[in-house]
Amino acid sequence: MQELMNGDFLKAVKFTAEKLKDATKNVYIVHHNDADGICSALILTIALMRKGREVERYCIEKVHPRIIEKIHEDKENDVIIYTDLGGLALDTIAKIDGERNYIFLIDHHPAVRVESRKVVELDSELLGISGDLFISASSLAYMVARGIDEKNKDLAYLAVIGSVGDYHDRYGGVLGIDRLSLEEAVRLGQAKIKIEKMRERYYIVPLKNYASDVAKAFTNLGVVGYLEKGYNIAIDCTLSGNIDDAIEKGLEYEKLKERKFKEMIEKLKNGELKKERYVQWFHAKDEFYPMGVKAIGEFCQVTKDMSFFDDDKYIIGFQNFYDYIPDLGKIKLNAVKVSGRTPIPLERKIINGIMPGFDCLIPEASKAVNGFPDATHKVAAATLIERGKEEEFIRAFERIIETSQCG
Repeated sequence: MQELMNGDFLKAVKFTAEKLKDATKNVYIVHHNDADGICSALILTIALMRKGREVERYCIEKVHPRIIEKIHEDKENDVIIYTDLGGLALDTIAKIDGERNYIFLIDHHPAVRVESRKVVELDSELLGISGDLFISASSLAYMVARGIDEKNKDLAYLAVIGSVGDYHDRYGGVLGIDRLSLEEAVRLGQAKIKIEKMRERYYIVPLKNYASDVAKAFTNLGVVGYLEKGYNIAIDCTLSGNIDDAIEKGLEYEKLKERKFKEMIEKLKNGELKKERYVQWFHAKDEFYPMGVKAIGEFCQVTKDMSFFDDDKYIIGFQNFYDYIPDLGKIKLNAVKVSGRTPIPLERKIINGIMPGFDCLIPEASKAVNGFPDATHKVAAATLIERGKEEEFIRAFERIIETSQCG
């Protein structure tokens, strides 16, 4: 394992695990609502519960100052863990908290560095390991869990599901540290590698299902069923071992998603897709309701290589953000979720450094409209901006590319 990871990374993992191991405070886990976020939360929840800790979770779709304020209010000297989100917002999180609590970041997206005696920052991007492809939040959480107690190695299969859920197998199989999680799951008899049509698939023995099917169900539960707290079904069914109920409910949500997505595809084909020099964009408004706002990213992901999109232009989708967070209640934001994806030909140019990636473009364009970016990768990213500033955001995005502000 060590030959694939630098010394600073291993030290940071060990330091984070030791700090969490020693934590005797109330523990709150703030996590994303897709398969990777759900699996990250599951891994950390199980590892900490095994240490006798009481754990409460908040599942959120995006980080925003008002959401952070709600999470941190009335908390003092507690442990608050952000996983699979929060990297670019860590300075804001720390400022709002004001060193009242102990904050842990366990994330694989680009992040800002924060110096505080009460902040423990474990971010793979800051430590030289790309979260685009080589490590999911689940694999990072798994490494921390093993550092807390070696017996947590039996959570490897959850890291595999999270990695697949984040499309880290898109080039035929998972790589890097995700691969190490897979190999551990195979060694423990938790996973079997199958080859289908020149691609790997991973059969998860404890759940009697393929990782891709479980991940799809988890994402549907967390995204399509977000307002109904479907993510809790994924977590509860996994903890009880009754995964079939989660997959069955996920299939119900899948039918709703397919119908909504089909309707939007027809609208884009019929003129609602706008094309600029570098960007092609559209606004879903409330068309995906009652799905969560990660639906816009899922939609862009599954349609990005369809023929109505130009394969040399960035794809930007907008969706109105709801003023209701299931675990927190009503919060007035007046915001729009922005998601970016790229067709495969443009993705290759970004990976090869020919064109700039979303990891720079989205934060810079967000800055131009006072947005709040987080969870950005080179070929997939998201942000929140104020409603009514969508076209201003697109103009800023185009200008940044034109003036080569990003690489």
